[in-house]
Amino acid sequence: MSTNGVVPVTVIGGYLGAGKTTLLNHLLTSASERLAVLVNDFGDINIDAGLIESHDGETMTLANGCICCSMVDGLAAAMESVLALEPRPDRLVIEASGVADPATVAGYCHAPGLLLDAVVVVVDVETVRAKVGDRYTGDMVAAQLRAADILIVNKVDLVNPPDVADVIDWLDGYCPDGLKIPAEQAVVAHQLLFGADLPSGREPGGSGPSSSPADEVFQSWSWSGEKALDRDRIEAMMDAVPDGIWRVKGLVRLSGDDRRFWVLQRVGGRWSLRPTSVPAGDRPRSELVAIGHRGAIDDVWLDRYLG
Repeated sequence: MSTNGVVPVTVIGGYLGAGKTTLLNHLLTSASERLAVLVNDFGDINIDAGLIESHDGETMTLANGCICCSMVDGLAAAMESVLALEPRPDRLVIEASGVADPATVAGYCHAPGLLLDAVVVVVDVETVRAKVGDRYTGDMVAAQLRAADILIVNKVDLVNPPDVADVIDWLDGYCPDGLKIPAEQAVVAHQLLFGADLPSGREPGGSGPSSSPADEVFQSWSWSGEKALDRDRIEAMMDAVPDGIWRVKGLVRLSGDDRRFWVLQRVGGRWSLRPTSVPAGDRPRSELVAIGHRGAIDDVWLDRYLG
């Protein structure tokens, strides 16, 4: 969701070998948005040569509209270059170094023109416990886990299902509110990583479930309306999110603040409400989308607070 030139940012972190680059390759070939991806080394990105339109050493332009940019001159300079693109990309994805704290990278994503969406951390289900227990890597990997909004528990095809469940339970000790997604080859539906696309496309004032490209895995629910929402009511709604709803995202007008829209988003158990520079007059309607496990969406939940 890119609104009025504001670019949402997804930060991807995780220790060396966890599968970050595999995830990036998957996103670049499957995403429905025009992505700008910041990477440390183009050599790690295995892009199909038939997809590359141009490559000048610092940027790589793909046939699907995505662009990869090197961080050779530093993260801040690379981000400024992305914001200078015309047209601006729909989303910026930053791959943090395998030995970096993604929370530090995320700190850059509150600059004007950017909006931090989520910190995604990829972990190797076979080795993550050993990495945390290691005297040299333990503090670093534990910090990566704590920074995550979404944990991709990768390589589950190499481990017995009960052991996968055990690792996911163990991860709750480091990231209790983060969404945990088991994955093979880091293949994850981008609707979960990137939240919901807005506008929702529903009729004015409409609500109810809607279909998605990964309909067999999850279900989405959308709402739109012209009335401004009370902040206390939004807080109560977030506190009452049913189990099985993984993401809530939207642009809302708040009671007592008619000048601008606010971005509401929840990932796992964490949620935030942040002001944007989008004038309320540009989008007269508030819009919300919730995504969850198929069958988890309960119309009564949002109708109770928005109806």
